[in-house]
Amino acid sequence: MRELVALFSEPGTLDNLGIGQIRDGLADLLFPGISTVQTRARYLVLIPWTFQRAALGKSGAALVKAADREQREILLALREAGHTQGLIGRVAGAAVRVLPSTIYWNALQTYKILRQDTRPQHLPQTRKAASNDDEIRDGLPWSTLPPPESFPTDVTEQGFDLSAAEANWLRERMVVTCEGSLLAHLLSQPTMADLDVHNLWDLDLDAAPQKLRDLVEDTELFSLALHGAALLYNFMVGEAYERHELTSVEAPAQHYREELEQWSARYWNHPLVPTWDRSRLWRRFPAIPSRTQQFVETWIDGVNALGAGAPTDSVELRRLIGDREFQNKGAQSRLTNEKQLRLWQGASGAGRLQFRWPQASQILSDISEGLNHAGA
Repeated sequence: MRELVALFSEPGTLDNLGIGQIRDGLADLLFPGISTVQTRARYLVLIPWTFQRAALGKSGAALVKAADREQREILLALREAGHTQGLIGRVAGAAVRVLPSTIYWNALQTYKILRQDTRPQHLPQTRKAASNDDEIRDGLPWSTLPPPESFPTDVTEQGFDLSAAEANWLRERMVVTCEGSLLAHLLSQPTMADLDVHNLWDLDLDAAPQKLRDLVEDTELFSLALHGAALLYNFMVGEAYERHELTSVEAPAQHYREELEQWSARYWNHPLVPTWDRSRLWRRFPAIPSRTQQFVETWIDGVNALGAGAPTDSVELRRLIGDREFQNKGAQSRLTNEKQLRLWQGASGAGRLQFRWPQASQILSDISEGLNHAGA
């Protein structure tokens, strides 16, 4: 559980200002099926195999129990073999509470690896047969590669490295089921783009269709604009922190004043800021609450009206941030609740939004390396 909490505590993950629905909506359009707690691509291969084995002669609670046991044994074997990069349960081992199947279940359904919209306890029983039996390989509910005869003992040798067959299969699943997404575009190219970039908008997308380039542009500009709001919020928290004479964090207000000055320079130096058509963003999300849209629009209009001035000195922008945080968090607002203020450790959602790019880039890299094994 500590590992799961740590993943959710990354800078930029916390939603102090109530924009998470837009952030997550953009991430879903870009990288369907990928979440912030996923780590490696091969879980999408291993999980179906564990459930196929568990379903032999079992259903309901017995199937779930068997799949639970299989997953824990595999996690322990991976840890003992030294395959710890991206290992769920790296610290807890077989005692881990959140299993890979819980983390990847939505992805399995998104990519139609799990053909049915169902929970583990509702999976059907299969008859006892060899692991490569046609009934298991081709039957519902799974659409997956047949497990090798050496599974699960072979995981200690292969670890999280995808074989060429596994990588090709995963690429096909994602391209077919995620048409129009950045995920599908990157996987469908003859040569994988250079993934070693900090932000997804730094990718080479010259070959991408205009609709996808527009989506990435909206994502970049939304991230850039709202980063300023997050920094101003932390600046205001830093001021309150100092007013209460709290000292665990050193000079937070000055730190965020300098951060905001740097952000303002990046914002006004961006060539696309003056021409951004924000109506294109809202057409993507017609169900966004009007209060959320109004907050975003008011923030950006306020910044644009301020020009190169410092947001820290704007009464209107400060009021906007304070009202929005209270609207979003109520009595738990750090700006009004001293107990919550004392728990502040110097940053709360202060990082720039990344839209699950760190997780997506790792999964894409896993697939790319698997394809390279066959010279693909």
